[in-house]
Amino acid sequence: MHLRAPQLRVGYHETYATIWEWRLRGTNREIGCALGSYARDQAGTAPRPYSDVARIRAQRRFLEARFRPFYERMIGVADVFGLSAEEPTHDLSALWFDVQLPGCSAGFVPKQRTEDGHSYVLRNMDLGVDLTGEVAHPSASRILAIAMTPDEGYASLAVAVFDLMGAMDGINEKGLVVICNSHGDYRLSGSFRPEPAYSYDPVRQPEPGLNELQVVRFLLDMCADTDEATEALLSLRTYYMFTPSLYLVADARGRSVALEKSPSGNRIIRTQRDGESLVMTNFALSRFDSTDKLPEGDGLEQGFVYKRYRTVKRALEAQQPIPRARLAGIARDASFDVLCGPRAQADLHPVRTVYTSIYDIESRAMELSCYLGETEAGTIHSDAIRLGLAADPLESPRAAPRD
Repeated sequence: MHLRAPQLRVGYHETYATIWEWRLRGTNREIGCALGSYARDQAGTAPRPYSDVARIRAQRRFLEARFRPFYERMIGVADVFGLSAEEPTHDLSALWFDVQLPGCSAGFVPKQRTEDGHSYVLRNMDLGVDLTGEVAHPSASRILAIAMTPDEGYASLAVAVFDLMGAMDGINEKGLVVICNSHGDYRLSGSFRPEPAYSYDPVRQPEPGLNELQVVRFLLDMCADTDEATEALLSLRTYYMFTPSLYLVADARGRSVALEKSPSGNRIIRTQRDGESLVMTNFALSRFDSTDKLPEGDGLEQGFVYKRYRTVKRALEAQQPIPRARLAGIARDASFDVLCGPRAQADLHPVRTVYTSIYDIESRAMELSCYLGETEAGTIHSDAIRLGLAADPLESPRAAPRD
């Protein structure tokens, strides 16, 4: 068993965000105990009580049968909070903290397009930040990079925000990378509104199935490649509690796929790319046959969903092989920091890129940086730290802030 406490790697108490590295090795029940203890002692959260006993019982039976490693972690959470896994009074599958609707950009870069012959996946996680100073822990300000080596299920390195039991993005020991982006088509308005319209219908209590962040955790724990990941999402029930989601999945064989739900939420739609770049922001890729048909003129009100897509897509399809060092610049060009520009002095809730993760599939590693705050000249982001699935060899010193 190796369950050391999270280590602060980036930021401090006066920066907007911090990055914590957390390495968990042990049984899934022990890992669940560690997650529950952090939730209780550091995140200030706990399993939420629910009165629908039949629904909670059905959820637990589903997870026990289809996602046993996760179910064992739930038992560990129950141990910490003095709850019984047999008494369906609380949702043991989620430990929510600092939640807010995000907007994100992601891109898969096949090894044929890079100078070093490695495949990469880059992602920005964007949302409205809170600069009032009135919130102790604004949304996504506590970023956990969790390297998990369980007794059952694949080892993985994942970023956890919003829910300690789930993940926003990550890579596993087989080289499978999974990215979760908010599906924003239901928020589009005016001439940008798609037909048929997408509805927003979140559930208010846990269901038998996987919520949006549990999907990422399932794919990392249980799937080795895009075929297995696609089959899993086609065969499992999924739902959302705060935002419908899109998923970009890439594997060590150079294949990638975007997975989305139809406007009715009644079926899974796939956009497959093998050996090609694949870009995803917050709109359904299936709505357009080509990038040339994307609407022009989308601004902040529309979340720059098409502009961010075009920015990343054009950079990844440049004629010359892409140096690894260029990837961070591509992510920066598509960030809300750049697209929105310096904030107005009175704007205490600007939209910013809170963290950027870049996954090196061949190395099973991640580079991670975050938003630290603002100056009159613009935003401040940290240098990236490099983390690997294996402990220590790929670790770097604490990162210094940069403008």
